[in-house]
Amino acid sequence: MRMSYVANERETVIQCDDETMKWNVYTLQPRVITKLKKAGIEPARINQDGAHYYEDIDFGRVSFRNESTRTMSEEQRQAAALRLKKGREKKN
Repeated sequence: MRMSYVANERETVIQCDDETMKWNVYTLQPRVITKLKKAGIEPARINQDGAHYYEDIDFGRVSFRNESTRTMSEEQRQAAALRLKKGREKKN
């Protein structure tokens, strides 16, 4: 049984089936395993070498997002802060 891999040995393979609209994921990367776990997605099986296999994940549960490049003026920032403050007060 192998306990750890060097960086160039760890990989993630993602396969999407357009017919069933399901994802299948194979990964050895702890970061990916943690993200899937936090999303409530459990592996179908885990090999002795630590490889995680996820099967039939609904298409909408996986997304790829760009980094936010939003820039706000000081006035926009203050207006957003005021909206958030009012929302928090309303919630309590």
